Amino acid sequence: MMRKIRLSLLILFTAAVGLGPALAGPLPIGSIVGSQNAVLDGQQAFPRTAVLVGDNLQVNDGMALVALDQGNRMIMGGQSEASFLRGTEGITVSLTRGNVSLYHPETSTGMQVEVGGVTVAPAKGEKTLGEIAMVDGLVVVTAKDGKLLVDGNGSTQEVSKGKTITIPAKPERAPMPSPSGNRHLNRNRIK
Repeated sequence: MMRKIRLSLLILFTAAVGLGPALAGPLPIGSIVGSQNAVLDGQQAFPRTAVLVGDNLQVNDGMALVALDQGNRMIMGGQSEASFLRGTEGITVSLTRGNVSLYHPETSTGMQVEVGGVTVAPAKGEKTLGEIAMVDGLVVVTAKDGKLLVDGNGSTQEVSKGKTITIPAKPERAPMPSPSGNRHLNRNRIK
């Protein structure tokens, strides 16, 4: 009997020690649903690969569909690049170039897109579908459904369904170093 208890404790201790490093890393904030010609932190972006805080997603001639926390989804178009952060307001998608379409469910909270010194966030409590693009030094924001709140140049504008606004992008500041060594979890490879 004592031998079984010791063996059980040894197995439990080994499992706890092994899980420590895995739990200490960045937490997933979403996953790749589908992609074509997309790279996540230098590796091909396969479906069901976890997107972690600090990750950088680049799309060449193709697209990437990403499912984020709380039912938020986004599609990155060709020639786009973005990184993913988590802050007090929820998930921030930092778009460096290109375009993104976003879907924000009515019951979800905390998602925003930062691009060219402009912050775009869905209005709270509304199902929102929108498009954000960086085009020739301009930020173009379109609300297809719901409302988007656009904060740029010290003022906030509301973009309602069917409307588009264009704002000059601020000069780009130096890029923040991304954490190296993010380990991506691909559920297709875990059996």
